[in-house]
Amino acid sequence: MPVLLLVGAGHAHLHLARRAAALAAAGYQVLLLAPRYFDYSGVASATAAGVLDGSVGRIDVRALAAASSLEMHEGTLESLDPQARIAVTSAGELLAYDVLSLNIGSVADPVGVHVHPSVLRVKPLRGLAELDGRLRARGAQRAVVTVVGGGSSGVELAAHLSVRSDVAHVQLVESGAGVGAGLPAGARRRIVRLLARRGVAVHTGRVVRELGERQLVCDDGTVIAHDVALLAAGLTAPPLLAEIGLGDGRGVPVRATLQHVERDEVYAVGDCALFLPRALPRIGVHGVRQGPVLLQSLLARARGAALPVYEPQRRALAVLDLGDGVGLAARGGLWWYGTAALRLKRYVDRRWLRTYQEPVPLPRAGPGKR
Repeated sequence: MPVLLLVGAGHAHLHLARRAAALAAAGYQVLLLAPRYFDYSGVASATAAGVLDGSVGRIDVRALAAASSLEMHEGTLESLDPQARIAVTSAGELLAYDVLSLNIGSVADPVGVHVHPSVLRVKPLRGLAELDGRLRARGAQRAVVTVVGGGSSGVELAAHLSVRSDVAHVQLVESGAGVGAGLPAGARRRIVRLLARRGVAVHTGRVVRELGERQLVCDDGTVIAHDVALLAAGLTAPPLLAEIGLGDGRGVPVRATLQHVERDEVYAVGDCALFLPRALPRIGVHGVRQGPVLLQSLLARARGAALPVYEPQRRALAVLDLGDGVGLAARGGLWWYGTAALRLKRYVDRRWLRTYQEPVPLPRAGPGKR
């Protein structure tokens, strides 16, 4: 019986965990190595800012595994021997495998920037868990907060924090010419107006070289002081991938079949994968959509059939939660702003989360249902 080792509990592996019975029916012994909880990125800004309770976006991976009769090893990947096909866990376990799938996300680690340990990072998501508590602990002393990175996560955090009563001032620092890269031009202008109205100081064209506990320093000598700093830029694949020889900061290089370019027994999905057919942004939609393809690939592999390929959609719906009851949705060149956009986001997020927060094991797939 081939052993399938799933490392990480990202979007794609959660899909497989719910369908572990189908994998077992195909002949796999399935092992899952992952932390106890998965925090959903779609509500990360709102939970970090204290707008939503932290439990809203949290999935109990152990409970999901139990409901699916999936053998779970709680922890993270410490090291890997690709030749011997043995994984070493953070608990010191040795897990042998025949097929390996990696879904371990990304980290905020910009090249060439010295980052103080006190700085909170948007990835991995557990790095944001302290934000609300850190702001509340200041009591009557309102905080000056600096957010580094003007992408979707940085914009969401800056917008949310700007309406908190315990935040005195928010500063958003971006190395590019503007914030909201990837959004339609009109949507970017709408965000800039919103941030200005809320008193957010937006600094563009500023490359940060040192992000300290109380100030940051840009390469042009500009110094910006703060009480709390958040790093929402420089997303890369985890350094572990380079250490074990399966990738680099760009990710694990995979073909359209989601297999390693040189190792057919290794799959990678989500933020930790470098999709070679074309560059993909590190957004959750690809992890979600790669899940069914990965499942079908593993089932086809067990049958000796041709493997399916992942065909990314050219345009995906993106909805930003901008705090104070409003959001901004965009798809392609179309966009809209307001309360309806946020309601749509909440509906989509709740629907996806319910699938895994209220786990009901799916039946084994019969021969005609694979």
